[in-house]
Amino acid sequence: MRRSLFALAVVAVLVVTTSVPASAASWFQLRVNPSSGDWRGGSPGFSDLPYTFTANMFGLTGFWQPPGFRLGLRGNLDTGSLSSFSAGVGYTGGNWRWWDLSLGLPLPLGPATALIFAGMGDTTWQADVPGGFSRQTTSGMVFGADVWVPLREGRWYVYGHALFGPSHNYRYANLGFDPRFTGKADVANYSAALGYNFPGTMNSIELGWRSGGFRVKDATPVFPPDSNINGMETRWSGVYLGVVVRRP
Repeated sequence: MRRSLFALAVVAVLVVTTSVPASAASWFQLRVNPSSGDWRGGSPGFSDLPYTFTANMFGLTGFWQPPGFRLGLRGNLDTGSLSSFSAGVGYTGGNWRWWDLSLGLPLPLGPATALIFAGMGDTTWQADVPGGFSRQTTSGMVFGADVWVPLREGRWYVYGHALFGPSHNYRYANLGFDPRFTGKADVANYSAALGYNFPGTMNSIELGWRSGGFRVKDATPVFPPDSNINGMETRWSGVYLGVVVRRP
């Protein structure tokens, strides 16, 4: 929590001390992100982990900067279905949803551009079984950055993204036990891509890699002496194809 508050303080200082153009600079990215996922234990973790699965993720990220304002509003949604679980697990399907909403500040970095942001994020991972479900949730403050670095003649660019959410509130429910564990978890999402700007437009296409998930770091069983799940991590990773629309 202290690191998240520090990130918000950094944003506030930059708003006061940094000269940023007053014109609006808004953009929206729509992507498909077919991924593989895993749910693996720390030490000792659950004895039957790891589980693997397919995560058919779709995403939308956008930033809106009102004319004359240094700050803008950044929002993101990753959502998709879960399938093809490891043999013997017994899950019939499921879904994964992550969203975050932040205040963002664009910063010129020579030829490159960065957007730093801080706000709130929330995730729900749920796998279904006949007559019940297994569900993990996290929520808390997040901070991060989007960075664009132009390459040859400005047509090509490299895009990178990182988001962190330390000490999110964590809850794990399993079948009839809701909750089974409560505690804290760290969230981390990453992207890296190569983009191409279409000639004569402000729009582009991106091909890259995206990963998101969380790691349990301080969970307490509601029904002791239940298993120790500290170190348990759930994550999706895969190639994404995105279309970006920009407006001046």
